[in-house]
Amino acid sequence: MPISAPEPLAPHHDLSGFDCGKTQLNNWLKNHARRNDEKGFTRVMVVCEGTRVIGYYGLAPTGVPGPSMPRSIRTGQAPDPIPCILFGQLAVDVAHNGKGIGSSLLRDALQRCVDGAAAIGGRAVVVRAIDHEAEVYWQSNGFIPAIDDPSILFRSVVDIAAWLKASAG
Repeated sequence: MPISAPEPLAPHHDLSGFDCGKTQLNNWLKNHARRNDEKGFTRVMVVCEGTRVIGYYGLAPTGVPGPSMPRSIRTGQAPDPIPCILFGQLAVDVAHNGKGIGSSLLRDALQRCVDGAAAIGGRAVVVRAIDHEAEVYWQSNGFIPAIDDPSILFRSVVDIAAWLKASAG
């Protein structure tokens, strides 16, 4: 069965069988994603095989206290808090690992972040790694740890836009 392009979470999507191997991410999708999306707290995008969700991510607006952000990102006379986009979740079902779904979701999410920042502003994308493995993953994708918490990582929108442009060609 073909795998869909990323699409907004909808009532017909089957979340019940999703398992990425991380209980926290499984539970968030099954117990909070629909409600957070409906209330406008998070936009949840999913990739499906039929109606079964096999990958997802969530994006939300956020503000980050200036002193927490790496100096290389909070340059100039930034407001406090600094407007950012929270890349809150990213997960792929273990049965679909190694098929490029995670990389495609990452790219799609980062493009949406760049587009959103162009429309309404936003200095950086921020992620909250759920464990050390996730911290390493985000750092390998150009994210820089916060000054006071290595599980919170940032990447400037300008840097992401340049990476997307360079990797598109």
